[in-house]
Amino acid sequence: MNRVVTTVVGTLVESWQELRVHRGRVVLSLVGVTIAVASLAVVVGFGSLAERVTAAFNEQYGGRPATYSITGTPGTGAAAAATADAVDRELRAAADRYDVQYATEASYTSRRIQFPDGVAEVQGMTVDPPWAEIHRLRIAAGDWFSESDRDRLAPAIVVNQAFLDRLGGADVVTHPTVRMPGTPGVTAVVIGQYVSSEYDTDPMFYQLANSVATASVTPGADDGNQRTFEVWIPEHGAKALANRIASDAERAVGGDVSVDAGRMDAAGSVDGDPLGAMRYVIAGVAVLVLVLGGLGLLNVSLVSVRQRIREIGIRRGVGASAGRIFVAVLLENVLGTAVAGGIGVMVGAAVLGNDTVRGLITSGVEVGGAPFPLEAALIGVGSAVFVGALAGFLPAVLAVRVKVIDAIRY
Repeated sequence: MNRVVTTVVGTLVESWQELRVHRGRVVLSLVGVTIAVASLAVVVGFGSLAERVTAAFNEQYGGRPATYSITGTPGTGAAAAATADAVDRELRAAADRYDVQYATEASYTSRRIQFPDGVAEVQGMTVDPPWAEIHRLRIAAGDWFSESDRDRLAPAIVVNQAFLDRLGGADVVTHPTVRMPGTPGVTAVVIGQYVSSEYDTDPMFYQLANSVATASVTPGADDGNQRTFEVWIPEHGAKALANRIASDAERAVGGDVSVDAGRMDAAGSVDGDPLGAMRYVIAGVAVLVLVLGGLGLLNVSLVSVRQRIREIGIRRGVGASAGRIFVAVLLENVLGTAVAGGIGVMVGAAVLGNDTVRGLITSGVEVGGAPFPLEAALIGVGSAVFVGALAGFLPAVLAVRVKVIDAIRY
């Protein structure tokens, strides 16, 4: 046992000493590996961030997997609004019956808003508190809806930055109020501002469904004829459950009401993996970078062994075994590429950790996780060691074939 440990430690020390003696050659040979690993780490890290950004964008617009939109169409006529309310009640009852934790109304609406510069028609949505969780909505200031907000006599609304700008740059902390002319008119309180894109230049708002204040408002011409409901449910059996909720509500309301369920998140609209194409592209780039780095290291290692034939022959002459020579030459490449891999990963982390670069990749979307993905670091160092082993195998075989007579010949 002691002999094995001594041999292993001695071989490692010998390989490290060779690296120090030939540090000039080593540095030159590993520059390419460092650049290759840094590129690989950046590519893998970029791919990981891009996947998370894509998933975040998809979930903001379509909901998390699996989100189903259940739409009730009660027809037309004077009783349409009342029928729509009945559909909404039955959808909520069905969601409670099947223990759906995340369920929300998601109906588009428009309201007339009294701004300082005049009355304007503003687009909005009527939602429940779970909407923010389903669609990854983030709050920039103030608060999102809670169940207690349903009892407010003045309806609570959550708006975007453009809405606040139209109010003259109002601060959410002061809970500004806005007049909503209607039948009857109401005064709404702004309780929060959600994070919006810089391209979102039109005022928009969210209002809370089934609140005391909004219940007395007569629906406008575009409201009341259709009610949309969303549920976020486990992917396994999601389609059957969503259809069951829709059919229960349709059967309970009766009449000419039609209630349909359709999946709306990105995972349900694309066959297979929606990010599969991106993964294939990233994998192809990573393999190309590895191949180029490995070929460069192999060429340098072969030349190095040719130049060291006299040294290797002398070592064979003083008793070094073929296995010791093989492992020593192989470990020179592995140790060198491991160091190069670590440096390359640090360079890659510095690039992706830069706020400007990260901002360009994420477009301001909060994706969570570590600033530099752990898988990028592991793949970078692991690939460097793997390339070092492959690039060192052939030179090690050539070194083993060196004979004592070669030391005299060279």
